[in-house]
Amino acid sequence: MNLGTSSLETECLAAESAKPSDNKVTWSELVERGWCPLILMLMYEHWRAKQGANPSWGPYFGMYIANADVMPSKFDTPMFWTQEEIQNLNGTDVVDKIGQADAERDYSECVLPYIQQYPRVFVGTEGDDAAESIQQYYNLEIYHRMGSSILSRSFHVKRDLKHAEADDADIHSVPAEVSVQREIPGEDEGEEVQLEQVDEEDEEENDDEDEEEEDEDVRDISMVPMADMLNARFGSENTRLFYKREVLEMRCTKPVAIGEQLLNTYGNPPNSDLLRRYGFVDEPNRGDLVELPAELVVEAAVSKIVLATGASQAEVEAMTAARFEWACTELGMDEVFLLSRLSKPEAEAPFGSTLSLDVTQPAVSQKKALSRAAAHIPEDLVSFARLLCVPQPGFAKAQKRGALPNARLDAIEEFDMQGPRTAEGRTLHLAVASVLLEAMDKRLAQYPLGWQQTAEVLRTCTEPPNTPHRMALVVRAGDQTILTEHTTVLRLILDQSTAERVPRSDSAKKQRKA
Repeated sequence: MNLGTSSLETECLAAESAKPSDNKVTWSELVERGWCPLILMLMYEHWRAKQGANPSWGPYFGMYIANADVMPSKFDTPMFWTQEEIQNLNGTDVVDKIGQADAERDYSECVLPYIQQYPRVFVGTEGDDAAESIQQYYNLEIYHRMGSSILSRSFHVKRDLKHAEADDADIHSVPAEVSVQREIPGEDEGEEVQLEQVDEEDEEENDDEDEEEEDEDVRDISMVPMADMLNARFGSENTRLFYKREVLEMRCTKPVAIGEQLLNTYGNPPNSDLLRRYGFVDEPNRGDLVELPAELVVEAAVSKIVLATGASQAEVEAMTAARFEWACTELGMDEVFLLSRLSKPEAEAPFGSTLSLDVTQPAVSQKKALSRAAAHIPEDLVSFARLLCVPQPGFAKAQKRGALPNARLDAIEEFDMQGPRTAEGRTLHLAVASVLLEAMDKRLAQYPLGWQQTAEVLRTCTEPPNTPHRMALVVRAGDQTILTEHTTVLRLILDQSTAERVPRSDSAKKQRKA
């Protein structure tokens, strides 16, 4: 089901033709307003199914067959939590992505006025009866429910499959917001659409290439009942959705024994995404991620440079802001860095780190494990931190090359009088690892409890796995574990790079005296 297969668009355009909208909301404007037309379409088809006008889609919305509905009637996602429950997510990446206020603004300013403008389309009548039916079938709760259904269950389905081979397995489709976005060639493009199985690295490359398209085409987003009928479990999937020229096919991808459950896949999203989209978390989740905003790295660099040089806050902020802007506008650098777990999580709550590093021991005695863990810290994050620290000639060199400096975690940059003003005769040496360590500390400070406290609360939590409080604790614990792991690695790198630099400095002094 999508905007192309539903009759809603045809009905709305016909109604507008007969009676032009007087509230300045038209169907064409709805289509330009994100998911508004998709949510409205599901509400409309839900109403039609209730009236028996759409029997083929009735079971999808829970009609006709008891306990056989494919679409959930209740969600456990944060969109439906109380404000008190949402506060347990403070510090996580989830809070700012719930989007409840924006969704309700779209509903009140756009969707509801449009429905009220053409009640005969949406409830088959007008007047007082229409108002009652609109409240029953198009209320805010149902609007949120249908929006959550799209968030968790929609697929990107190409409208133009004329280039697809009839007998080829195309690709598996995945939920809309985390899907691989693919360009649909226009009539003037002669290249063939290659629809084949895509591994995770290919998906990441395609995502990078297609991030230039900021707005997705809502007409490509579809609901696929067969896919929704299957449960999903990470690492256990035995089915995939495949494109064909005329149809979509849900196929088994491996032999399935009699009595074995058919399982779809959600991919490998972190718990923050699982909670926001689907309303559950994995305990534990090896794929956890936490976002580190580039702005925090800039703040960390500013505080370190100001403290070390005594330069004015405004001067240092101006310098780092110029470099930040250059990296984003000229190099297309993301303004958020994704940090992943550096080790396999513990099997039991609080699902902490198994990283075999000890900050109380010399880094040199843990060199192999340290190198292995450091390799998983994003290179673009390290390069950006270094860009903020290099002296002015280093920044000029980066501009000339059109690239960030090399990602050296152990780099120690030296400021001179071409950089922020320092006290006379004073030279500043700034370790890249110290800036990143400061950024991690700033990010950790955003949580209501420290890691040890969060871990203890989760360890002693006896609530069921699907309760909001426990799920929020699991997400927070995963975030804080990742940040704590990075802090451990950075502290050891800093100790190592500082220790290695001291002998060189002493040697240089002796040479100058000689």
